[in-house]
Amino acid sequence: MLTPTLTEGAPAPAVVLGGSYNSLSVARALGRQGIEVHALGDGAGGALVRHSRYVRSYLPVESSAGAPDEWMKWLRTGPQGAVLLPCSDGALEFLAMHRYELQALGYCPAAGADEVTLALLDKERTYELARRVGVAAPRTAAITTLEELRKVADDWDFPCALKPRHSHLFARRFGSKALVVKDAEALEAAFHATSEHGLEMIVTEIIPGDDSRYCSYYSYLDEDGTPLFDFTKRKLRQNPPGFGLGTYHVSEWVPDAAELGLRFFTAIGLRGVGNVEFKRDSRNGQLVIIECNPRFTAADKLVRRAGVDMATLSYRRALGLPVVPPTGFRHGVRQWHPVEDVLAFRAYRARGELGTAAWLLSLARPLGLPMSDVRDPRPSAVYAAGFTRRVLRFAYRRLRARVVRLGSTSGADETGSTESRAVSGSAGAD
Repeated sequence: MLTPTLTEGAPAPAVVLGGSYNSLSVARALGRQGIEVHALGDGAGGALVRHSRYVRSYLPVESSAGAPDEWMKWLRTGPQGAVLLPCSDGALEFLAMHRYELQALGYCPAAGADEVTLALLDKERTYELARRVGVAAPRTAAITTLEELRKVADDWDFPCALKPRHSHLFARRFGSKALVVKDAEALEAAFHATSEHGLEMIVTEIIPGDDSRYCSYYSYLDEDGTPLFDFTKRKLRQNPPGFGLGTYHVSEWVPDAAELGLRFFTAIGLRGVGNVEFKRDSRNGQLVIIECNPRFTAADKLVRRAGVDMATLSYRRALGLPVVPPTGFRHGVRQWHPVEDVLAFRAYRARGELGTAAWLLSLARPLGLPMSDVRDPRPSAVYAAGFTRRVLRFAYRRLRARVVRLGSTSGADETGSTESRAVSGSAGAD
């Protein structure tokens, strides 16, 4: 674990931009060292960080589309000399587009190769870069018109996926990573749905194999392109299955993922924090790139618990302070998202991919929760309270609907009985 000693006097503040579980992890890692932390929301619902004891101030933002303007307005009068740390794709784009302006305002944005960052925010560009440097990528086809879509559908294997070129823009509307389609008709319907919002989409093959075949590589490349650490993990489950957010992760050394990930980072010129996710193709065992995020991810707490404090490393590098990079990490550290994993389990079970005994067995070991922290309990308490309210509202609506149905049925029975008696009486009178 990185355990740096800060310089004498008050350390420079930190401003965490966007994010959810990752922004909370970053705020805690820095706040415990006496670093003043401010958090700026991004309108995407990840506001739990505002409840952390380590956050001095929080900027609520109503919509993701308006976040950049709100951030810039706040930063014009924000804490001078603060380090800016991105925890969402929108934050990456913001820093890449405004780095020099932010530096002129006195801020220290986290290190990054801005042109590379912008390319990696585009899934089609990411795959093009991967193929260029010899890293396997899914078969894809960019589509902009219905005619292009129909040509693709004629020569495509189903099921496949309709995936956004820019995930953060897609998530604002659909709240997922992709739309899985089973035939040409469903593909066309999905294309119409996304076109209404002006989203750029690509058709992509679904790499065969279950979700336990996902793995990731993390590192930090300095200004010379030297990696300061190597970390890998596996993602065993996600919700929804296929294209979703990880619900169960484990730190594990995956040597070919580390070799391929570093080769990719080095070849494209990435700088600063980097994470690249692969899936191992069940047909040939080859690792295929799925996405690349040059920022902190939702698994940041897992990475930190395993011995790599990326937040502190990135913070100190942005200020030009010395760091002592970790020489390894703990294997077998797990992170479990309880609510989301229950939903994932139900979906896997329905598909015949995971039984109850196997799921319970995977939970019979030490598990880290993404929000839990005995020294900072309020975010977890707020989440639990919100979840309880949602469950109770759902149960109330179900109960109310059932009462209405029973009432309707009872009324119909009574009407039917009356009508029957009336008919019987008339028949007797005749």
